[in-house]
Amino acid sequence: MIQILIILFPLLIADMINPVLLAGTIYGLGTKHPFRNTMAIILSFFVTYLISGLIIAIALETLEDYFHLPPYFDYILELIVAALLFYMAWNMFKKGDQHPEQKLKHEVGMTITEALVLGLQINIVGLAFALPYLAAIDQILPTAIGPTTTLVVLLLYNALYVLPYTLLIVVRIIYQKESDPVFNKINNWMHRIYAKYMPWIFLIIGILLVEDAVSFLIGYREYSFLSLI
Repeated sequence: MIQILIILFPLLIADMINPVLLAGTIYGLGTKHPFRNTMAIILSFFVTYLISGLIIAIALETLEDYFHLPPYFDYILELIVAALLFYMAWNMFKKGDQHPEQKLKHEVGMTITEALVLGLQINIVGLAFALPYLAAIDQILPTAIGPTTTLVVLLLYNALYVLPYTLLIVVRIIYQKESDPVFNKINNWMHRIYAKYMPWIFLIIGILLVEDAVSFLIGYREYSFLSLI
């Protein structure tokens, strides 16, 4: 389990660079009931992201068992994910800086129900940028760690994902409105990282997945970089 967590950590960092949840969190902290609404947004995101991961994992496992797919199916899936990552990297290089959270529909006077819906909406908006999550699931399944451990790993992954955003609530509680400039700086900083480094991160992850898949398909999986971690 420790080995899979080490592999998942860089994928988690890449996943967290997606600025959509950050924008939703900062927006929630600026509403009439900032702490209640922001916790609702983060909780909704956490639950729906976890459920999405479980559905994908179960669907892939069921597909393999039902159709008796060969062991190399997982590595074919790796190549598919890598191709998607390459496409996203190329698309981001071409478009340059972009702000996917602009697609979020902000509601004035947000209620807790609207905050929960916004958490779900953030998942939908950020779905196209969640390829590291799919890559993480693809790394979990071939390890055959069992359903219980898979659930624990996904729970830990998602808990670590939302942890920095819950810490922003603590900052808001301590500094109140004085923290607005800090949030603006964090938001701008995340956007710079996203625009500058995310395409390269997607490209590197894609290359590692291709190397892992090809090394298995030609019979040298034990020499793959991911297998040596």
